[in-house]
Amino acid sequence: AVVGGDLRGGLNTGRLRTVGYAQALTEAGLAVPEELVLPVPAFHWADGAAAARALMRLPRRPDALLCLNDHLALGAVRALHEDGWSVPGDVDVVGFDDIEATRYSIPTITSVAPDKPGIARRAVELLLDRIEAGGDGGPAVDETAGHRLVVRESSGG
Repeated sequence: AVVGGDLRGGLNTGRLRTVGYAQALTEAGLAVPEELVLPVPAFHWADGAAAARALMRLPRRPDALLCLNDHLALGAVRALHEDGWSVPGDVDVVGFDDIEATRYSIPTITSVAPDKPGIARRAVELLLDRIEAGGDGGPAVDETAGHRLVVRESSGG
């Protein structure tokens, strides 16, 4: 399931991450179960907790949660623990952003780590290009940031 997922919204980080999830399922020959893509009001701990509880009450309970940021994952792991679910075991949890708290939670949380230094470096390059062009940097630039999966306890690592 996707906590914070957005299959129909505008172009934003949550939407792009959900599209990546859907593409991966499609490439693996699997359907995209819309009932397992759960939007949240905000990307905060409480929203992750509420979403995890809602997903675990479904008749088709997920065996893994992809939380679209680490705050959602932290909230989900806490709620799952409080409700008696084992992480990992009953359900695996993966976050996104690799914030420092993921290394200190129990269990530690597997997270997708974007190349933050690379993103910052490229943003500065684009800004300098725009400044050198007199404020007109030309057309919008579509960039894809590098990333890596940091496997920890919440997914059995």
